[in-house]
Amino acid sequence: MLVPFINRLLHWFVTGVSTTVLSLMMLSKGCSLETLGLVMAIASLFVVVFEFPSGILSDMVGQKKVYLFSLTISIVGYAVILMTNSFLGLMVGFSFYGIARAFSSGSVEALFINNYIRIEGKEKLHTLISWMNSGEIIGLATGALLGGFIPAIWARFFPDKNKYNGNLIIQICVLAVLLVFTLFGVKEGAETEKGKQTLGDHVRESTKLILNNRSILLLVIGTMVWGFCFNSIEVFWQPNVKGILGSDSQTWIFGLINSGYFLASLVGVGVINLVLRKRRISQSLILVISRLCVGLLIVVLALQKSLLSFAGIYLFLFMINGIMNIPEGTMLNSLLPDDKRSSLLSFSSLMLQLGGIIGSVLFSRLVKTLRISGVWIIAGIVFGISGLLYLYIRNPAMPGSRVRPND
Repeated sequence: MLVPFINRLLHWFVTGVSTTVLSLMMLSKGCSLETLGLVMAIASLFVVVFEFPSGILSDMVGQKKVYLFSLTISIVGYAVILMTNSFLGLMVGFSFYGIARAFSSGSVEALFINNYIRIEGKEKLHTLISWMNSGEIIGLATGALLGGFIPAIWARFFPDKNKYNGNLIIQICVLAVLLVFTLFGVKEGAETEKGKQTLGDHVRESTKLILNNRSILLLVIGTMVWGFCFNSIEVFWQPNVKGILGSDSQTWIFGLINSGYFLASLVGVGVINLVLRKRRISQSLILVISRLCVGLLIVVLALQKSLLSFAGIYLFLFMINGIMNIPEGTMLNSLLPDDKRSSLLSFSSLMLQLGGIIGSVLFSRLVKTLRISGVWIIAGIVFGISGLLYLYIRNPAMPGSRVRPND
């Protein structure tokens, strides 16, 4: 458990360090307000293009090799961003970032899950998923919190340098540590030796598996709906808080809320892990109820006019979201065959990205007429309705139950 936890913590700590100041860093290195979205769109495009192929490659040549490649590409991307002061340089750096993100998705996580299932079986898979989710959340929270302080500290010691270079140097150093840790600390079992299956065969078999297994298909659709609806929260919560405060001068408030929602998710992970350990309960029912609750909370969030009530609802929403992550991840991974896990996890991640892109395009158009509150009400209704999908999903891996391999 410790190796997956440390890996996920370091991996997402790197991401967290940039979340609090990402746009500000890009503006300081040659971006304008008009080109911010273009750079991020390029990164997203590379993620979408390489997401599924990278997962297939992981299953064919080895998850560890592909993940180490992604860490190397990520270091190159951050190094380019560190050294550049131009829009073109940022485009190149974030292109590398998008490729690295695609190749890291569904690679080492699949390796950890395969190793765990081979030794412990699927009945307690939720325990591993909880440990990995906890590592991700703690890494994001600590990274986001630290990322807000690094620029001020860096500017004090290096006043003539870009104050966001400290964040980038920390990210490169942690990635180097993670690469060494993964190289020597993560073991890939002998069972992961790859055969001579062609790329076309792998694509056809993976596609057939998704289309022929109703539970996997519905879980993937649910992931896409999450990306669609939560895009509206991620994009508009900061402008909404700015509107409540009247300005964005009190940046520490944004930092507290930003790190607070990661910690709220961690509380949710702890709660559901305790429930699943103590009681035999339908995980699909948990998802139906929690999705309905989250949908309602998004609608309620849209109606908040004070900072205290907004923050309270916002954090509670992400606590329930943390609760959802464990049964959803457990159910999906229990249904996936080991030799296709990386490619199918990458496909699920691809659907998450596509849902986010669709949401970004649609909500950016609607927000002008419906305002943020109207966009959130629509997102809440859609997300709540999506909970009904899980009524048609079998429970493949409840604690104390046998796994059904097929529908």
